[in-house]
Amino acid sequence: MPRAHRMTPFVIPIATGLGLFPGCAEQSTEREPHVDTRPMVGDIHQAELDWAWVAAQDWWISSIDGAAPIEGTEPRIRFREHTWLEGSAGCNRFTASYIRKAESGLNINEIISTRMFCAFPEGVMQQEARLFHLLQNIDSYHAEPNRLDLITDGAVMLSCRISQDQDDEPGEPASMGSATEQDEVDDQP
Repeated sequence: MPRAHRMTPFVIPIATGLGLFPGCAEQSTEREPHVDTRPMVGDIHQAELDWAWVAAQDWWISSIDGAAPIEGTEPRIRFREHTWLEGSAGCNRFTASYIRKAESGLNINEIISTRMFCAFPEGVMQQEARLFHLLQNIDSYHAEPNRLDLITDGAVMLSCRISQDQDDEPGEPASMGSATEQDEVDDQP
């Protein structure tokens, strides 16, 4: 017995040096860096908060493929918090489903619209067809205070702004004004 106890101090250092106990050996402190590309939980939470803000706004489309909308058409869009949106293309009202992806990914699908024909203002039907085409090709968005850009392949296709008059009923154009303003117009000769 005493002999076994005397050998124990020499067996462990030799075994460790030979690598028989890898957990006991000295390990290099240098490691290959690992880049985690997953979004941070805080980033995901912030993206959800940002989207909740986007979905709470009425957005007036101020630019369609770089051009201002035809005067008098006032196209607009409103995202609902979950998976659908609604709006006006200038003549017809529409609704569609959408899917958000990652932090700023967005796909708009299945646009359904009323089927009215509007002859005036001139070009409104072509503008509406272009708007629907652009919406169905959107792949991401960028939101800032008072501005929302809808993007395809890195290029801004639709720019939107928040309605100037937040007191209006949802879906009603800001130019309709309040009842008192309308009464003043009606009282004029």
